[in-house]
Amino acid sequence: MAEAEYTTTTRVPIGAVWDFVQDMDHWGRFVTGYQKHEKHDDKHSTWTLKGDVGVLSRTLTFQVEIVEWSGPNRVAFTLTGANEPMQGEGTFNMETVREESFDSRPVAQTPAPRKNPLFRLFEAFWRWLLGRAGGGAPRRDAAAATPAASGDTLTRLRFQLRLQPGGPMAPMVDAMIRPLMLPAAEDLANRILAQLEANEGRS
Repeated sequence: MAEAEYTTTTRVPIGAVWDFVQDMDHWGRFVTGYQKHEKHDDKHSTWTLKGDVGVLSRTLTFQVEIVEWSGPNRVAFTLTGANEPMQGEGTFNMETVREESFDSRPVAQTPAPRKNPLFRLFEAFWRWLLGRAGGGAPRRDAAAATPAASGDTLTRLRFQLRLQPGGPMAPMVDAMIRPLMLPAAEDLANRILAQLEANEGRS
């Protein structure tokens, strides 16, 4: 199973983060490879994503179900491939923290990378590709953000994603998507916070 976790913080109040995250219409376009999504009701939707890597160009359709909606702290969802044998799940977790209670630098967690040089080259290529595919949303420059004063209240956002390919090609597909997971998680979380911080700046 390919999985990744990314944690970052913002001075945007948790209520504003929740209001944004709990409605997929707000952030759907920030998902890597996003083409479109269709909401069937508050908990069910269909998403279409596309990845272009030469001959490996592929359009994926997922049925997404919200399985937990606990505002203002947590949204959990499952993914079921409609045109490919793939299952997955993800969560957004939000909490209010005091600035001095933790290291405020973004934290990325993913299984330890393989030491194979070919795998590292492959992973670097995917990261480069994702960087070139960006656009459509403001990028969040964490280094340029004003540091929080000691004792400030911050919102911590943690995004987790797991995908499990199926079928006879599962091992190959799993090896291909593993390098994508962490960059995609980082990209989505940072784009969401960039948009929220831009909204706060205009208010």
